[in-house]
Amino acid sequence: MNDQPVNMVTQAFAWLAALAAGLGITTQDVVYMIFGLAGVAISFASYISSRIDAHRRQKEEEKRTQLLQDYLVSLKNLSVAERVTAAGAAREAVNRTGG
Repeated sequence: MNDQPVNMVTQAFAWLAALAAGLGITTQDVVYMIFGLAGVAISFASYISSRIDAHRRQKEEEKRTQLLQDYLVSLKNLSVAERVTAAGAAREAVNRTGG
C-alpha cells in the first residue's frame, strides 16, 4: 500500500472537513464559526476580568475610606491646633494618592 506518515494537522483538517460535510455546510463556514466562538470567548473573559478588577478596586477604596475615617475620629483627643495640623497632613496624603 501507499502508507503516508500521519500528520496531526492533516488529521485535524480531515476531521473538520468530515464535520462540515456531516452538517451540510462548507469547511470555510465551520472555520469562520470556530474563530467567531474564539472571539466571543475572549470578549467574555475580558468582561469577567474587568468586573473582577472593578470589584477589587471598589473594595480598596472602601478600605482606604474606612482608614481615613478612623484616623479622623481619633483626632478628637487632640487640641484644636493639633487637629488642624493632623487634618492638613491627612488632606495632603489623600491628594498624593489621587483620591
